[in-house]
Amino acid sequence: LPRQEPGARPARALPYAPYVDGAVNTADGRIALTFSPGAKAGAQFYVTSANRTDAPWTYTAEAGKKISDTWNSAYSKGTHHLTVHGPNGFLRTFRSPAKTACPEATARHNATTGNLDLTLTNPGATTARLTVTNAYGGAPQTFTVRAGATVTHAVDLRATKRWYDVSVVSDTNTTFLRRFAGHVETGAPGVSDPATLTA
Repeated sequence: LPRQEPGARPARALPYAPYVDGAVNTADGRIALTFSPGAKAGAQFYVTSANRTDAPWTYTAEAGKKISDTWNSAYSKGTHHLTVHGPNGFLRTFRSPAKTACPEATARHNATTGNLDLTLTNPGATTARLTVTNAYGGAPQTFTVRAGATVTHAVDLRATKRWYDVSVVSDTNTTFLRRFAGHVETGAPGVSDPATLTA
């Protein structure tokens, strides 16, 4: 069979600006996920679980609208481990204990700067140190988030042509992980994912 040519290729701009936010209710052990495709195009989201046998789940959200669902940790031994797949390489992973207060991280595509904007919050009673790592390169960065505080951080994506694969972990709980991957659309043409193996 013919082999794909190596290297990145030009890519047209796409209308997607999806996001998925997670919120853990430590009182009842449930996690709620809110899905949005962004303002310009609808999208389908495909949810899998690393510690449940009743997955997958599929959700379709209309442009400019949001939908939500909840998962009960009684079926996953007291922890959540959900991964959401969406359009154009979009991925979100939510792993954390169900009834222990942990930090939270949310991500938004910034169509003006081409960066990924992170919001790190700490609802707990003690200070947390959150480490942000981009698998596409660059040194990990650690942020101190005091109890009840919020810290924002823009992940600079110029070197990776607006592609990202960012993980957030916490020093207060080794179970906690939030992973964000995808491509930030700005309305300008881009390139294919540089991490895709083509040779």
